[in-house]
Parts: sequence; structure tokens; C-alpha cells
Amino acid sequence: MGLLGDIVFVFGLFQSVWISSVSGGPALTINLQSDSTIHINRSTASQIKCEVCIGNRCQFTMTLSRSMEVVFTCSKPEDVFMVEIVRQIVCTTTCNGMITPEDIPSLQNFNRTFSWNVKVQGHKAYCLDFTRTGLRQIQPTEHCQDKHIYSVSIGAVTVGKFCHQGIIKSMQVLQEGRVTLQVPGKQQLNTVSFGITIGPEITSSAIINVTLPEEPWSQDFFSPNYPESFPDDDLITWAFQVPYKYYSTVHILNYTIPRCKLKDVRLEYQLFSKIMVKKLSEPQLSEHQGSFDLSLHNCHVDTQSSTNLTLHFNISSTRRGSEVHCTVDLKLEKGLVIHIMKKKTQSDCNLKLNSLAQETATITSPKVSHVSFIDCKEEDLLITINKTITCQQFRDCPSSETLRVPALDKCIVGVVQEVRWFLNGPQHGTVELVSSEGSLQQSLPGHLCKDTVLLSVSENEPQGVTVGQFCPQGAIHKMQINVTNITVSASSTGGKNLRQITNSLLKVSFTKAIKESYIFTVLPKKDIPVLLGTPSWPLGMKSYTTVSWSILFPAQLEAYVSFPSVSQLTCKNRPAYIKLHRQQSHDKMYSWQGQNPKDVVVSQNFYLNMSNCLPVKGAFSVVSQITLHLGKSVLLSIILSVVGVVLLLMVIILAVCCILRKKKKQKAPEVSVYNPSRHPFLPGLHGIPQETEDEDFHIYHYIIDDQVNGHLDKDTVEMNEAVSVYREFTGPTEQQPLTEKLEAEEPEVGVYRPFTGSQSAPDVPVTLVRSVENLAFKDKQKTDVEISAVDSFHEQKTVPNIQENIPKIKPEKA
Repeated sequence: MGLLGDIVFVFGLFQSVWISSVSGGPALTINLQSDSTIHINRSTASQIKCEVCIGNRCQFTMTLSRSMEVVFTCSKPEDVFMVEIVRQIVCTTTCNGMITPEDIPSLQNFNRTFSWNVKVQGHKAYCLDFTRTGLRQIQPTEHCQDKHIYSVSIGAVTVGKFCHQGIIKSMQVLQEGRVTLQVPGKQQLNTVSFGITIGPEITSSAIINVTLPEEPWSQDFFSPNYPESFPDDDLITWAFQVPYKYYSTVHILNYTIPRCKLKDVRLEYQLFSKIMVKKLSEPQLSEHQGSFDLSLHNCHVDTQSSTNLTLHFNISSTRRGSEVHCTVDLKLEKGLVIHIMKKKTQSDCNLKLNSLAQETATITSPKVSHVSFIDCKEEDLLITINKTITCQQFRDCPSSETLRVPALDKCIVGVVQEVRWFLNGPQHGTVELVSSEGSLQQSLPGHLCKDTVLLSVSENEPQGVTVGQFCPQGAIHKMQINVTNITVSASSTGGKNLRQITNSLLKVSFTKAIKESYIFTVLPKKDIPVLLGTPSWPLGMKSYTTVSWSILFPAQLEAYVSFPSVSQLTCKNRPAYIKLHRQQSHDKMYSWQGQNPKDVVVSQNFYLNMSNCLPVKGAFSVVSQITLHLGKSVLLSIILSVVGVVLLLMVIILAVCCILRKKKKQKAPEVSVYNPSRHPFLPGLHGIPQETEDEDFHIYHYIIDDQVNGHLDKDTVEMNEAVSVYREFTGPTEQQPLTEKLEAEEPEVGVYRPFTGSQSAPDVPVTLVRSVENLAFKDKQKTDVEISAVDSFHEQKTVPNIQENIPKIKPEKA
């Protein structure tokens, strides 16, 4: 036995020396768990000759299923070999629960990969729980800050690579798969645990659960096997949990699409109870409130396709204010389209149509649309409304259609800046527009519209010719346009909101065709100039088109017609012209061709007609001005009437003064009578009054040629009512008192009259009132005769042609 023991000892020592001499490298003791396996594999990138040995067996790769000692044939085997530690996890009814990576101290200098092969019986999925740290998906070439890279794969398909500290909280993997953790050599293992549990049955190969934090966030995601091909006819789902009051947006950053045999590549959004399908080339979900699922579906790829399916997208979230939801029901509307557009693309306002963020949301009838606004102010959005009114047959056309700004729901945010009506009438018809307010003003230089709304009328064919721009409160009452398709647009001035206009703007009707291209009915007002521009001003009317203005005004007024702006043009064949004639007689009063028109005065309703030629040079563009004034005969009558009224008032005042003075003297009217005895006395008094020093007697020393020498008392002199007159006496000299009739008729004071035998009072002369009235009456008759003569003269006078040399100072009288 002693000899045998010595031999064994020598042999063991020889074997140890032999291993050391053969390997030339370290010997490592590896302790394994019962369910683990270690694979020591040579790196393909290494060029160093080195092997791993167990006993006398040396290989380039080695698999260990139990604890043992290994020896390497090189001094630094960590530069040549990689170590993979594999555990098998089989879930029947339950799984192992929490998984914690365990490092092997002897292998810390090697690049290590910890792998867990998980298998679930049946068609259920297993769930990987990374709630403690979370994961962040990275590209295959990207590195993690802590140098720990997780990877999840299903067979040969890599679901993705991940780092710690991300928003991916868990994954559900169908049936079986592998979870790996790569740690570089000489890096201490971060023993972070994760959970494995049995999950539900799923239809996707994997479901990645993402929880967005309660802060603004952005995260990239990649399709499986990125940048290689996603498997044929496969499906993967991302489930995003979005916090309350946060809104998420999906941006596709890069993608490739294969040629498909069956089906199509698509993205499918599960929003609440609604599914939305989008192509990769289309705008994706934007500013969505709430959680949602996003699934990537691959098609049956054509084997001859040169491209594969790859997808790189980003999801971002931001906190928003409360979201305003609005349901727009246009089921009962016809031909109505509402465009809501963001004024600034970079504003905080978020506009969504049917849960999709939009720069412009278009709402059409007859549909029900769902619009929402987040952090939107009224000035952040601009609204344009289009309304189409179509009438194919005259019998089907309404008698009158009202054009007004459509009323929008209060929940719709934005400023209505324009409303357009597309009017399509029957063939060979006329569109008739009447102002709801009674009148329109044409917007021209000097008469620009300052109202809230500006109405523009244009023909749709050809080339969208603009008829003119108008606003309320003017003289144009009606427009008739001899086309079947026109557009009327109402736009706001000064950035005002058309939603404030609730009254109707125009009334439209479709009538039979007219002879002229355009007819305007104009009702001017006194002393307010009206500017009328030809259609398409200042560009000029279309060739061979005609326009007629029907000017209506009261009979006592006269219209002063002038032409402040007339363009110069050269015609190919016949010249363009302007004509003016009365409406009653239809005789031509005024005509212009090729020369500047002169001013003219018209005394009754008239037509102003213009016709364009085929211009060779220039364009036919004219601005006319109509101003109403009182006629000369009417003005003279008014002046005479005013003068007559003034005189009548003066006579009345004078008569009133006389009556008041008469009442004051009715009790004792004083009359001066000549007395040869040089004692004046008043008839009707008893006896001759005695002389006093204060009395003022009227004494006649002699009388020559019936000279007037009346006695005037103080009141009589002031009023100039009578004059003392001497007449030769031829009658009896008896004195009798004046009769009551004389007192009642107010005899003249201080007048001497010869007595002819009758004792009745003398006749009272014609009063001043009647004299004045007769004078005014005679003057008026004379004036009326003169006015009639003037009118007769004007009726016989004709308006000369505009080609004649008419002085510019005095307008023609028509």
C-alpha cells in the first residue's frame, strides 16, 4: 500500500504539472445552479489561439451542466471567450415568480450573457414584468449607459433590445421565448429582478406595455428584427397607457414596405371601442387623449420583393388643458362644407377631427363629425364655410333663397373669416341678387367699404371673372347677372368675426335670361354721390359684354351724371359706347363713342347703358357718378313759397297789432275835424271843449292846392295809420254825432272829408292785409308763368352728342 500510494501521488503531481504546462493559463472553478447551463464560446472576432480544457479534453467551446473546474490554454481567456449562463423556466400553472440574475465570481472578467428560456404550456402567453426599473428600446447598434442590455426574442425573431430606466413596464410573449441580459467583461452585474407570470391568450406574437409618465416625454420604438425584416404575415402590438390630461402623438420617422401578395401592411389603432386603420404613409394619431393600442400588421410578402417591412416611430406626450368636444351634425344640411384651420402651425392649440390631430379639419354634410379643441383660443383658428345651392329646372327653383352666415355650434372654436355660396342655376338663366337690407354700395376708390362684411360677386366661368365688391348701406338695390354659375363670398374686414352677423345678407333667385350681360337697379338718395363701376373694374369688362344701370329717383329731383374715370382703349371692329336715355320715352339723349364723355343733367328716371367692343389695346373700364339735386323750377317755387309765407307772417303780425290798438281806443275814437272858429272838437262830445295851455290845437292859417295837414296824436303818428287831409266843403254845416256803424268800422283818425249831405260814416279803405295778399298772389302767378316758359324751353331742347364740343363748365340739361 505504501508503494501504491506513492505512485498515485506522483501521478497526480505529474498530471497537475502537465495541465499547467499544457494550458499556460488560469484554472477557474465554476459553480452552477441545478437548472442552469454554462456555454463557453470562442468569439469569432478573436484571432488568439486558445482553448478551454476540462481534464485532458480541450475545445474551442464548452458546455457545463454542473459545477467544475476549467483551464484555459491562454493567459487572458476573457479576450477570447464569451460566457452564456442559461436557465430553463417552464410555466405550467404558475411560474417561478421573480427572477434575479446571479453572477459567477470566477467569470466576472468575461463578457457574460444571462439567458432565461421561458415556455408556457398551451396557447397562453407569459408576462415579463419590468416595473421596478422599466425598459427603453434601443437600436441594435446602440449602447446603454450602465452597459446592461436586455433582449427579448421569439425563436429567431428579436422583439427588441432594451436598456434600464424606460417606460416599457411589461411584455406579453406568446407561448415561449427568451430573455437575455448582456453584461460586458469586468463589469459588475446589476442584480435587478424582474417577474415572470402566466399571461392571457393573445393574438399578437408579443404585446409591449408602455406607460407614459406624468411629464412631457418622447420615446422611440422599432419593429421586431429592426433593421432586418419583420416576419411575414406577423403582428406585434404596443399598448400605450397615457396619464390623465396628457395627450400623445405618433410620428413615423422611417419605414420600408415590401411588395405584398395578400393583404396590406397597415397600422391599426384601438381607440376606446373604435378601431382606426392607417397606412404607414398617412398622418398618424396626434394629440390623442387617453390610452390606446397600436398594432403593426405585415402582409403576405412576395418572395420576389426587394424590400422588407421595417418601422421606426416615435411617441410623444404633453400635458394639455381640458379638451372641448363638439359633435357637428350636418345630416339635414345640403352642400355645406366647414373648414377649420389652425392660424399658426406651431401654436399650442390642438385641433382634432374624429380623434386625429389636424392642421385643417374639413366637416362635410350630410355627416356627423366629432371635433375637439385643446388649449385653443378663438383667434387661434380660422373658419371658412362653403355652401352650394343648385337648381336644375326653373320649376324646381325656390322663389327666393336667403344667403346668411350659417349658425355654428357654440362649441366650435374659431373666427369665421369667409363664407362662400356657389350658385348653380338652370341653363340659359339669370341669377338675381337683391339686398336684404334694401341697398348695396359698390367698393370703389373714394367709396371703399368700411362695414363689417364685404360681399364679392364673381362668375365661375370663364376664369372666375369678378363682377364687383359690395357692402351694405348704398344705392344699388338689385343685381341681375346673365350667367348660370356664380360665386358670392362674404369676407370680414379688419379681422372681425362673421359669426356676429345674424341677419341675411342677400336674397338670390333664378329667373329667365335677360338681354344684357348685367343689369343693376340703383335708387340714389338726394345729395349723396353714388359711384358705379363697370363689372370687373378696374381690369375691364369682357369683350362684347353689356351692362345697364336703371336709375330711379323722385320726380322733383334732377340727376347730375358725370364720369370721373374712363379708361382708354382701342377696338378691333366696332367701338365701345355709352348711352343714356329716359325710361319712359326710350329716346336716346346722350351717346359717347371713342371720346371722353361729358357731364349731363337728367330730370327723370333713365337708363345708363354701356357696351364693350373687342379690345386690341387697353380695356373698357368706366366709373360713373350719380348725384341727385332739387330741380331749378322746384327750387324757385320753394323760394317763392318761403317768401310768401314770410310776408304772410308779417301781415298777420301787423294785423294783430292793429286789432290790439283798435280795442284800446274803441271807447272814444278821436277824429280831428276842421273848425273855422279855430276850436277843434271831437264829434260826439257835448259842447266845445275849453282851451287850456296844455292842449295842442291844429290850426289852419291857409290851405293851398288841397294840401294835406292832418292832426296826429302820439299813438297815431307812431303807427302811421292816417294822414290829415283838407277837402273843400260843399255840404250842410249841421253837426251830428257819428253813428255806431262808424265806431264799429274804425274810422280813420285825423282826416277831413267834405260832407255831402249824408250823416253816415265814410267808407273804410281796403286793408293792408288784403293788399299784401293780392300782391303775393299776382307775383306768384307771374312766377308760375315764367317757370312754365322755362320748362317748355327745356322740353324742346335736345341733348347734343358727346362728340360735340360741350363746355365743361355747365352740364347739359336733359
